[in-house]
Amino acid sequence: MAGKKQNYKNKKFYYRRARWDKQGKKTLERVLIDAHKTLYTVGKRTFLASTGAEIRGASFKDDKGLYLQIASYVPGEATSIIDKSKRAKQSNVTAQPAPDGKDYLDGEVFVYVKGNHVILCPSGVRESVVETYFWHVLRAVDEKVIAQTFELDKVAKTNKLRMIKDEGVKEIDLNTSLYEASLIHMDRSRPKVGDWKKALANQFSAVFSKDKDLKEITEKENLNVKVTIKFDGLEARKHSKDPEFGKSGKKRLERTAEQVIQAFDEDEENGFIIVTGAGNRITSDEIRVSDSFRVETLGKSLNKNATWTKLKEYHDRLDSDGVFKQ
Repeated sequence: MAGKKQNYKNKKFYYRRARWDKQGKKTLERVLIDAHKTLYTVGKRTFLASTGAEIRGASFKDDKGLYLQIASYVPGEATSIIDKSKRAKQSNVTAQPAPDGKDYLDGEVFVYVKGNHVILCPSGVRESVVETYFWHVLRAVDEKVIAQTFELDKVAKTNKLRMIKDEGVKEIDLNTSLYEASLIHMDRSRPKVGDWKKALANQFSAVFSKDKDLKEITEKENLNVKVTIKFDGLEARKHSKDPEFGKSGKKRLERTAEQVIQAFDEDEENGFIIVTGAGNRITSDEIRVSDSFRVETLGKSLNKNATWTKLKEYHDRLDSDGVFKQ
């Protein structure tokens, strides 16, 4: 009898680096391993997210690094099902509750932590689930000082950063849909590049605030917001005898490019383009340390052990390539 067919998906893997103030010799790996020894039941590792969903450390393994499976779901939420028969004139779509003792999974993130290096693979949810889970875990084991400043830094490819440094920046294009711009979170204590898009969305809302049909920005707008910051070469030529003219502007463009690279969220649909002084284009798709792998599936989820194995393989490859030292 033939064995059960195995199915695979191409999934994106990302590299992140853990950082917090006054880090000292502590590593995220050691802190989280100790924390999970304390939080030894799934109930102790289940936390309420701001969306109303719960996030849970469904599985973990301590084996030359910490492996995690972080699940996200809405307690008691039903799923939709459709009649299977193809002979009927119409098919009914109804809500199907989860079986007793179960909840339907929205998605999950698989994680491997070694030292302060974090390899992750989101499936069905955003990677922000990981930072939220880590924050809750740190607070649950009274590591509140770490939790206050903890971040997972996005690491850019060295060759692209070097290109920006060597060639300078001529232009930055930031793109997003109007609806996505309206949803960008404003952290006023640490303003980000994306806040400019949020400001534009707020301006649209203000202009149409008295229009009953257009006062709300909806998902079906089908309008894009584009912010372009560009060095004015024509004006620079007019002031070519002044060596200081435009100097601070070029510096501002380079610093802005660095912030764009740091703040960019891979889940954003349109991303950014940076044009260097030599005319080379650097896009959001090629700036991050990431890669794709074929991973064995489990229904609409992923096979846990197979994914963990791939995470470790990617970690070891980055380590041998010297990425962790950059």
